[in-house]
Amino acid sequence: MSMKVNDKIYRKRIKKLQRFVKNRLPGMTLQEFKDNTPKEKGNAKKKTRLIRKRNGFDIKGDYAYSGVIDRGEYPKNPLSNTGKTRNGYSTQSPNGMTTPTGKFVDKQVRKFIKRIK
Repeated sequence: MSMKVNDKIYRKRIKKLQRFVKNRLPGMTLQEFKDNTPKEKGNAKKKTRLIRKRNGFDIKGDYAYSGVIDRGEYPKNPLSNTGKTRNGYSTQSPNGMTTPTGKFVDKQVRKFIKRIK
């Protein structure tokens, strides 16, 4: 007994997924990353850039305190009773930016895979 499989359909679907990951996903990811960035004066959102590479892309926060706000902490001590921190962590983005953005990317890729036909 033998069986034939036409892999042409699967190759087309894989190409569609590759195009989605290369062309549309980086912009969507950057927008989600910026939406998850806490805002005080807008410096962090303005200086966050998308860097496309041959094998994917990077999102770079070009400011000194990018690691601090990515951990969900607040970059400087706010005035007391302003409501900007809770035990030293930002109230706007307590989980940072990378964790929610990673979940967003996973969700978008799964959603796209379900849609491909």
